[in-house]
Amino acid sequence: MGVATTAKYDALWSAARARFLDGALQTDREPVDGDPRWGMSLVVLPDRETAEVLERQSAALDTAYRGKHHLTARADLHATVTSLEPYRETIAQHAVDHYVAAVEGSSVADDLRIRLRGLGGSTAGVFVQGFDDGTLLPLRQRMHAAAAALHHGAAPPMAFVRDTAHVSLSVHRQAIPEPAVVELVERSRNEDFGVLCAGRLALVAYRSRPGGLRLEVLHTFHGISPAPRPQSADPEAPAHESGPVPTG
Repeated sequence: MGVATTAKYDALWSAARARFLDGALQTDREPVDGDPRWGMSLVVLPDRETAEVLERQSAALDTAYRGKHHLTARADLHATVTSLEPYRETIAQHAVDHYVAAVEGSSVADDLRIRLRGLGGSTAGVFVQGFDDGTLLPLRQRMHAAAAALHHGAAPPMAFVRDTAHVSLSVHRQAIPEPAVVELVERSRNEDFGVLCAGRLALVAYRSRPGGLRLEVLHTFHGISPAPRPQSADPEAPAHESGPVPTG
């Protein structure tokens, strides 16, 4: 549990493909206070070069879509380490301080590294697949414990230790057939999109805007050094137990 694998992403796309073709997509809605999705999260932001690559892919996806869906803006691109809190109209400063201290009080984020390879998708949207090779697991476990500590020993449900490391490009707003998107995803299942690293770690919250949501950075972590890039890396890894499928 807690490690992104090729087997996991293949299973997600295999389950979603037919529903893209017949239009049985999972649609999202604007969050209200207390929603389990779109709350405070710890994320990794792309550097400028990687953001440009992802933005071009998002533009291609926008062209392929028939329906009106939420496409992630360049400034909002990210991979979620873990969700921490429900959606709130007002962010509690003591919660921000608590999670900042949890990250800064440990070195578990130092080796964080996510390789972005291939488009994938679930019924909720299209994403770039991320492979963290286990580097996210110690930080995810630490933040789950921090969430539990803030809530009298029981972490909120959204603060589970997730097993994907993807970058969402779209969130579905309409349930209609999207055959061109299937073609685009399947052409790009093994395309290289870059690397995310520890130097871009941030605590964020989501804010409603016309047509979707935007990312508000609450705290950027400085002094975290990215791990050295290995000579070679294999995205294949043994399958792990799966958790819920996030789209944010």
